[in-house]
Amino acid sequence: MTGEPTHPSDPASDPAFHPDSVAGADSMVPAERLAQPVGSDMSAGSRSVVAVLGGAALALAFPSFDWSPLAWIALVPLLWVGLGGSLGRAFRMGWLGGFAFFLGTLYWIVFTISHYTALSPLIAVGPLVLMCAFLGCFPATFVWGCAYASRYRIPLALAAPPLWVALEWVRGWILGGFPWVGLGYSQWRSRHLIQFAEFTGVHGIAALIVLVNVIVYQAVRRSRDGEAPRVGPLAAVAALLMLCVGWGYARVQALHALPTAGEVRVGLVQGNIPQDVKWDPAYQESTIEHYASLTEQAVAAGAKIVVWPEAAAPIFFQNEGELRERIRTLARRLDVWLVFGSAAYGYDEGEPVLHNRAYVVAPAGDEQSYDKIKLVPFGEFVPLADVYYFVHKIVEGVGDFRPGREAVVATTPYGGFGILICYEGIFPDLTRRFAYGGADFLVNITNDAWFGRTSAPHQHLAMGTLRAVENRMPLVRVANTGFSAMVEIDGTIRWRTDLFETAWRVDTVRWVDAPTVYAQYGDVFVATCVMLVVALGLVGPVVFRMRRQVS
Repeated sequence: MTGEPTHPSDPASDPAFHPDSVAGADSMVPAERLAQPVGSDMSAGSRSVVAVLGGAALALAFPSFDWSPLAWIALVPLLWVGLGGSLGRAFRMGWLGGFAFFLGTLYWIVFTISHYTALSPLIAVGPLVLMCAFLGCFPATFVWGCAYASRYRIPLALAAPPLWVALEWVRGWILGGFPWVGLGYSQWRSRHLIQFAEFTGVHGIAALIVLVNVIVYQAVRRSRDGEAPRVGPLAAVAALLMLCVGWGYARVQALHALPTAGEVRVGLVQGNIPQDVKWDPAYQESTIEHYASLTEQAVAAGAKIVVWPEAAAPIFFQNEGELRERIRTLARRLDVWLVFGSAAYGYDEGEPVLHNRAYVVAPAGDEQSYDKIKLVPFGEFVPLADVYYFVHKIVEGVGDFRPGREAVVATTPYGGFGILICYEGIFPDLTRRFAYGGADFLVNITNDAWFGRTSAPHQHLAMGTLRAVENRMPLVRVANTGFSAMVEIDGTIRWRTDLFETAWRVDTVRWVDAPTVYAQYGDVFVATCVMLVVALGLVGPVVFRMRRQVS
């Protein structure tokens, strides 16, 4: 349905009703006091420009620009041009803003495809456009939903935040999931504000940002109508923000006052192996020797556990051979626990399948392993392979990996840890499974060489910091070409390496006994938002019609 409803029971048929006059229950404005609907004095082209500017502003709130304050107002332009007209217009304006946002944050896909496949940069733009067009449907549905809520006089402040959360949750699940640059991550540098994520996960931060955008939109709209903005909603949201920041400050102080439950010296080895030689058999031996040399330096500095990046061992480690034995001998000779990534294989109904695997090798030779559960769509597997059958033919290096099934917590005499491989670090629910399973700290091994010097490595690191906050666990992050980093339990980055440098660091990882609501119970907040959206969508129109009949 894209036009104005005309059924007698529909709100638009009420002569005293104006869709944009009901952005919230506390902001009712009689239709006769409105000169015209919001955005109706603008041409279609002007509205489109405003929507695109809103999406672009939101993109600037994320790394590597990190102009985070823009996130608190960037949705206002979308609401301004999306509400007050047809539902179809709302969807179109939301889609334009969403397309611009994802284009600005995911532009690095062109770099990855053009550098590591046979496609030229010009042709590589095509997959980016298709991806942004699909992802733009989520903000489009959000603005559409806000317009729907306004039509039925459902308070926008009540409907918009859970709707956004529900849509981001779907985006993190559909087609394998791609929750990259979720709204809450825009505030990753706001140390004290983000601390309540230990209750709600990163989605709670997103809900707060949307709420502020709604209140600002309503205030601006009333000003346009010649009325003073209502003090109540503005004061309430300001108080809520101060409460979150104040509580976060106190929580950080309390966390740092907790006694240490355990600690271990960990070495982080950033090999900086060029992507174009990483899998060349001619470089296998030199790669292993390179990591061995860096590991020896880390152990000399006191490391008990040394972590290499994702796929650092360019072999099938499970196969017997000289290079496998060198790694095992290194662990035994240095009396160190080695953590590293390697490709692996298995069999499914007699057919060979690949796994992206992390190994933990003890000095005594014992081995533990974990197979990556969250695979990269179109990178490690092809969603809807029957539909996208041609992807294997046009994109080199698109693997056909199989996901692991169990979140295995590695155990050592120095403590247990969960291993997140590559972009698994952007999945809150997966990470909490390691915390719930008894991990003391988190390890994220990745290979961000695919991204070059684009904003993607900055975005990837930023998103990982929220996993430390949600679970109150330190995060050891080791990347092939950077950024490798040590993240505190409050999300603060203690230090990080530079991009494309060969480096090793040794640091003490300390953890505390501070179980969180999120780690224990997961996405209860998300489930509540989904149920609220469904309830408002079904009950709102019924209540509206009942009120009309009574009046």
